[in-house]
Amino acid sequence: MAERLDARQWGDWWNKHSLTSFHGHFQNNYDGSLKQFWEERFANLPDNAAIVDLATGNGALALLAAEYSREHDKSFRITGIDYANIQPEALQQRHPLLEEIRFLVNTSMEATGLASASQDLIMSQFGFEYGDMPAASREVRRLLKPGGCFHAMIHHENSAILAQAREALAQIKRCDKSAVAETATALVKLQQRLAREGKLSAAEQQHAKQLHQALSHSLEKLRRYAQQLKDPSHVRMFTQSIMLLFDRRNARSITPEQRLQTIQRLMAENQSYKQRMKDLRSAAYSPADFRKLEKNLKQLGFSEPSVQPQEYAGQHFCHTISACLNNSDLPL
Repeated sequence: MAERLDARQWGDWWNKHSLTSFHGHFQNNYDGSLKQFWEERFANLPDNAAIVDLATGNGALALLAAEYSREHDKSFRITGIDYANIQPEALQQRHPLLEEIRFLVNTSMEATGLASASQDLIMSQFGFEYGDMPAASREVRRLLKPGGCFHAMIHHENSAILAQAREALAQIKRCDKSAVAETATALVKLQQRLAREGKLSAAEQQHAKQLHQALSHSLEKLRRYAQQLKDPSHVRMFTQSIMLLFDRRNARSITPEQRLQTIQRLMAENQSYKQRMKDLRSAAYSPADFRKLEKNLKQLGFSEPSVQPQEYAGQHFCHTISACLNNSDLPL
């Protein structure tokens, strides 16, 4: 659990005003086979169905439901729940239908506070796995009406997403180990001293020269490392950001203070991304976890829960879980 983000850290992530939890992906929401999966579930719902999206984030999945409702004249009543201080209102200009969704912030999926047997569908897109499985399963069972269904997409430890997360962590570790940011910081502090006092001592000039050489050497090593990677996006972003700060063509347009602020921001973003990837790795389910979830749902009265692999763009993207109650089932 030490690798998990807490509510404050997730709030900071959503405050970046991303619709989904993917860094740089799905800018306009989930699409392709993922969207198709959810639309097939929405199609089975009655008019005016009540829906809860667990761990909604900034409302990406809830928004898909709202768009389907609008397009098919269904009048869904949608509630998005998240234990973080999410920021969906910041995205309403781009996605006006977010305004029609009821969002409950700082609310646990294990204790939603909603009425028993009040929901036709409980859904989650990469959120259920961040909760306590047994407690969240009981809450799902409590909330569903007889005949209601639970559907979720859950990270799998052997999916393409987790492979990318492990690769990102390897790249972040290499950037950290290079000490490029620390070397650049030391060099900029000498530049600050030069700007403030108008000169450097002979020893400081020699130190500056050594720092320049060390920085160039480390950046070149990272460049060669990036050439070996299929997708060196993080290393490339990191090295290019540093190189731009020391490009002679930018010498007059960037002050030492601005350089230092940029390096500090880059280090903070690097740390945030590392924490997010560790959190993702920690949350992903193993085959044993999926078997445990199936068992939990069966014990709670769900009929034949189904776990299936889900592909996206020809790759194993995640696993889905689908489970429904019989129409005769009484609420817990």
